[in-house]
Amino acid sequence: MMFIGSNLRTARLFHGLSLQELGERIDRSKQFLSRIEAGVDAPTPALVDAFCSELKVLPEFFTEPDPMPIADEQCHFRKQLTTKVALRQVARAKGEMLKRMVNALEEHLDLPKYNFDEGDGSSADSIERAAERARAHWDLGLGPIQNMTRVAENAGAVVVPLNGLASEIDAISFATRRPVIGVNPEGRSACRTRFGIAHEVGHFFLHVGVQTGDKLTESQANRFASSFLMPGRYFAPECRAALRGSRLNWAALSEIKMRWGVSKAAALYRGRQLGVFSDEQYRSGVIGLTRHGEARVEVEDAKMQPEQPELVVDSVEVLRDSFGISQEDIARQMRVDPVLLRELLSNQAGAIETPATNVVRFPISRAQRPLRTVDR
Repeated sequence: MMFIGSNLRTARLFHGLSLQELGERIDRSKQFLSRIEAGVDAPTPALVDAFCSELKVLPEFFTEPDPMPIADEQCHFRKQLTTKVALRQVARAKGEMLKRMVNALEEHLDLPKYNFDEGDGSSADSIERAAERARAHWDLGLGPIQNMTRVAENAGAVVVPLNGLASEIDAISFATRRPVIGVNPEGRSACRTRFGIAHEVGHFFLHVGVQTGDKLTESQANRFASSFLMPGRYFAPECRAALRGSRLNWAALSEIKMRWGVSKAAALYRGRQLGVFSDEQYRSGVIGLTRHGEARVEVEDAKMQPEQPELVVDSVEVLRDSFGISQEDIARQMRVDPVLLRELLSNQAGAIETPATNVVRFPISRAQRPLRTVDR
């Protein structure tokens, strides 16, 4: 079968390796590897074995074409503007592997149906309305959302903590048939992760078929996230209660943060956006956070339990316990070594049960279609 060079590139980038670094590991020049990835040269069977050993994939990984490659307009990065191209390429390769994993799970299980509507991002008012309609569409009311991760997963997305993302990237999402959101677990507060997921959901609503990453699309997704997590009709009175005359009430802002699951910085920004806080009050709040060492990590962050994605963990457990399909079987279906699958799942192993929430967990069922045979 023909060797597919782009699949080699995906596997290499998944591990964060440059052509030079992979070449040094297998004693080949980066120029030669570049020609293989471009389809100019074909590797020998011995070289394919070396690729498999280093990149933790099976030989079939390099010969099976991707039936649904991800297009540029389907790929969204939070912080894309400040991220180097090479780092975005690594993140995208990780997303490609996530997509393979999700496709393998869907061969056996009925996951939640795609349930994202399409919204208008042409103006601030239209984005506010889109966020409010999204809440109504999912029957969430207008109060605090206790589990943003579960909201996204109930709507048909798969949320996965993803190791190895660059520090500049908060989250990455793919608007494919089964939307995938990869979140950066390193050094992120619960509030920042929740906002990042809401930001990616905003892309799903506002940017169908639109290439994102510029200032406009990023600001639109940020506006959606703010509006979705802090709807104006309910949140504006909260902000007014955080004022003592013309001064900010920091104790009240802390209570708002804990109740709504948003950072104090985001609450201040939203309060100004809603016209409750003046520009001067907002600046005073930002200065106050900086003065108290809370510009990046706020004091309440340590008290807030991070949300745990459930869909992938539950799916793997159901396949194992009910159908006898192991992680090794899933990896084989992905055409990768089980080591690579364990890396994808590493941040979800032993996930703790989330606290009581107003967002109901979506059940997973066995697919009605016949199961595809898994080679053993």
